[in-house]
Amino acid sequence: MFNSRSLTILCGLVLAVCTAFLGVRLRAAGIDPTSVVMIVERDSNDIAFMDIKTNKIVGKVFLGNNVNPHMVMMSPDGRYVVTGGTRANKAYIIDVATLKLVKVIPVDIAPEHLSFSPDSRWYYQGNPQGDSIAVIDMQSLTKIKTITGLVEPLNVTFLPDGSKAYVGNYGAHWVGVIDVRRHELLKKIDVAQVPGVAKLDPAKYLGEIKGINYAAPTTDGKYLYAADSDLGVVGKIDTREDKVIKVIRVGPDPWRIYMSHDGKYAITPNNGDNTISIIDLQADKVAATLEAGPNMTGVNYAAGKAFVISSTSGFVYVYDMKTLRPAGRIKVGTNVQLETATTDIADEKLYLADSTENAVVIIDAKTQQMTKITEGIGQFPWGTHIMDSKDNYCH
Repeated sequence: MFNSRSLTILCGLVLAVCTAFLGVRLRAAGIDPTSVVMIVERDSNDIAFMDIKTNKIVGKVFLGNNVNPHMVMMSPDGRYVVTGGTRANKAYIIDVATLKLVKVIPVDIAPEHLSFSPDSRWYYQGNPQGDSIAVIDMQSLTKIKTITGLVEPLNVTFLPDGSKAYVGNYGAHWVGVIDVRRHELLKKIDVAQVPGVAKLDPAKYLGEIKGINYAAPTTDGKYLYAADSDLGVVGKIDTREDKVIKVIRVGPDPWRIYMSHDGKYAITPNNGDNTISIIDLQADKVAATLEAGPNMTGVNYAAGKAFVISSTSGFVYVYDMKTLRPAGRIKVGTNVQLETATTDIADEKLYLADSTENAVVIIDAKTQQMTKITEGIGQFPWGTHIMDSKDNYCH
């Protein structure tokens, strides 16, 4: 017969075995976070997971009707995947181990871009039409605060130590500094002096502002570079003093800035004249201005090249980052709409969303050959994401 001590030991062993077995089952039912491309399928209202090795869809999570997810991101610890439903005004949290939707949280108006703190504790959901950021605690999976005082916030950048976050305000000409400990707006950094209205086109400067999309960090987080669309400049911000120390003029209507993986260069797609400006980050000046295409939505780096997405032309423009010269262009299709892309962590392949053809286009960066994946892809793929990719962004 079992005595109480033996029974306690036996129960403990049974519990341990059951827990281990459950863990195996959950992993089998779910995914390896590093092995998949996440796809935002806007009009299907779901997030798809595509295996990188086989290019097969291995899972989907339906979010609900009339959600229109905008951007997807996996937490740095690989535990959760989140997205904001632009039409539903809610944040959606998916458990990676089970591929189940575990929480839906009301946020603010038209949530779009988002970011995680480096320790995965905080999920900042930007609400550009609500001029706010919803702060979600990833331990309790609850919204704990709404940061106000912003103007059409599009993207959030956390410092590597997680102490501060910087917000690009597309409806203004300043970058907001957030104290992450208190989740409060501390300061507004003007990236450049806004010219007097009398000296310029009043219709432009009294009409809808096109300001700052994103403040892009250097590898060490000591500096940020923020492009202002109306002003046609990039401001360099010292994150220790939170002030602009350099202003670099680029082309007209720069969409945003994209940092190269080696930290040597940055590129602004200038949609005002269909060019790109390549900035030398050591000299803090434009090293080259090159022709590109219309309506550029993104820049990816791989195999020593830059790939610039021209959304309405159907082309991806390629540039050699050693010579800073054009290296051809890739025709994805005719009368197609290209969205944004992510790059794998080996810097070998791009995964580009083609919303017209309901496809993900895989581009081999070295050969510049492409493969279109349509099987299992839902309606209107809007963007892609790979955990730990250096090129995770959205429109």
